[in-house]
Amino acid sequence: MALNILTTAEIYSRYIANFESKLGQTVPLQTKAFLKVLAANEALNHTELYKYGAERIIQNLAITATGIDLQRIGEEYETTIKAAEAAVLTITLNATTGTIIPVTVSFVGDSNGVRYFPDAQAVAAAGVATISVTAEEVGAIGNLNVSDTLTISTQIAGAENVATVSSLDNTGTDEESEEAYRARVLFAIRSTAGGGNATDYKTWAEGVAGVFRAYPYGGLPYDDAGTEYPGDRVVYVQCTSDIQVDGIAPASLLTEVRNAINEDPDTQKARAPLGHIDATLEVYAIRRTDINIDIDGLIVDATLEAAAKAAISTALSTYLRDEVRCYVNGVDLVQEKNDTITRFTLANIIQDVMTTYGGSAEDIDFDIGAASLDQYVLGEGELADLGTITYT
Repeated sequence: MALNILTTAEIYSRYIANFESKLGQTVPLQTKAFLKVLAANEALNHTELYKYGAERIIQNLAITATGIDLQRIGEEYETTIKAAEAAVLTITLNATTGTIIPVTVSFVGDSNGVRYFPDAQAVAAAGVATISVTAEEVGAIGNLNVSDTLTISTQIAGAENVATVSSLDNTGTDEESEEAYRARVLFAIRSTAGGGNATDYKTWAEGVAGVFRAYPYGGLPYDDAGTEYPGDRVVYVQCTSDIQVDGIAPASLLTEVRNAINEDPDTQKARAPLGHIDATLEVYAIRRTDINIDIDGLIVDATLEAAAKAAISTALSTYLRDEVRCYVNGVDLVQEKNDTITRFTLANIIQDVMTTYGGSAEDIDFDIGAASLDQYVLGEGELADLGTITYT
């Protein structure tokens, strides 16, 4: 039953009717009559109480709560919102042996313009100073790739001006969005965890800043044909789009996930149950498989053709990249299983777009680089992406 909140005018009318009924007389017509003023004040008070009660109901449900109320619900299920983190890099700077690089200098990324400060004083050895630096700005903006360059802000005698990134030690991440956090809270509420099961692995991995989704499986990775043994596990990691648009997690984030699975980052206590050791744990980035599409007999007004094709590309890309994903049996909800790409579904997406533009298409085919397919089921750690669209 839907919650129906009366309007102030409706409550006011009820008060007037109640006064007239109890007093046995009609309320005077003057706008400043005592009973009219009293009814108006009471109606306003009741409206406020109605709205407060409705707002509190919403804030008590994970599916509708916002802000601190959603965070309180999440904390009840040991799921906290992920704060933004700054990128930490290791950089190398050619310098005369013995040259000191103080913590007071800064480096500026040549590709992003972000400033980085040394975490500690460094001394050049064998002609190279190896320096750990942290981005001044928190978030994914501070991430750089290996071999990217940074320019020193102050010239140091005996040192060159340009440093090179040798590794990304901590992935910079933006603050977790409320909707992404809500999804994790809802999963924690309805999941069955404990004992280091697959659900625990998903929860631990997705608790790492920068992880959008994790897919845990028992056994060896998809590309390992070796012999499986008890204790073999693999977790595929999809990073947030602010780190990599395609979700392919960088090596530094995979290391953070491995560490979080092996050890609780808050208590530093080992998480792995008896028999589960780091040597039998694999942490991989997800992989994207390009879906190539052939659209036959496209009919649309010539003046709308370019716009229609762009809309088709956007709709297909959104569906393939964001809506279909691999399924983890025993972890993901069966109701949310959406790991199969079919010609029928793709055709419906295209036809919906064409209807908007007053056009149509005769038929479609799709493939992943070989013969055309009627359907394709995503495998372990596999996600889809839009490849080429061919019009014939």
